[in-house]
Amino acid sequence: MLRFVLIFCGVMGVAVVLQGLLPGSAFDEEGLDRLGYAAGSALLLAWWLGSVSGKGVVRVLKRMGFWLILTILLILAYGWQHEMGAFLGRFWATLLPQHGFSQAPGTWSVFKSSDGHFYVEPRIQGVPVRMLVDTGASGIVLSRAAARRIGLDPDRLEYTRQHRTANGLTQAAPVVLQELRLGDLVLQQVPATVNAGDSNSSLLGMAFFKRLDSYEVKDDRLTLRWNTARHR
Repeated sequence: MLRFVLIFCGVMGVAVVLQGLLPGSAFDEEGLDRLGYAAGSALLLAWWLGSVSGKGVVRVLKRMGFWLILTILLILAYGWQHEMGAFLGRFWATLLPQHGFSQAPGTWSVFKSSDGHFYVEPRIQGVPVRMLVDTGASGIVLSRAAARRIGLDPDRLEYTRQHRTANGLTQAAPVVLQELRLGDLVLQQVPATVNAGDSNSSLLGMAFFKRLDSYEVKDDRLTLRWNTARHR
């Protein structure tokens, strides 16, 4: 009987402490309902453990401790899923700078690469494309290889435009990207061009940055911001 009372009081004590950590008063309707469920569970647990021998109780408590820790970890993972996602994203972004990470809805950050440039990897037509951030470029420029990866045939495009580059003038073909995604940013019907030259670099120029609310470079990190209500 003593064991039953001690177990019941212990479980209810834990329930009351946890109740104090939850939103709302322990004496409102929702709080009393939770304590009622806890009391019922405490009675069943006390009755069950009270009927087990001393050594059996130790074994049961060890097993319960394992499942309790596992349950707490699952609850924390669910409750902090966004924070954990941001942490993992930043971890991978440190290893692979162009992958980037989001710390909050409507943001995307990338670290400076070892060559001193920023790269991002948006999904164009559902395909990840590594692009050099170039705010000195006016538009979005795809290499022939990148164009082929997203389903365009560079040999069938009309190269009617000219781009001025560090190596002089180069021809480019106007195209329209059906969709460009970066984090929760979704842009549709995005004008771009495909470079006729042999360059393997794709550029993300001001035609992209003008669609953002803001962007900034701080501590070797580029952060993009946009209004999530406008870009879904």
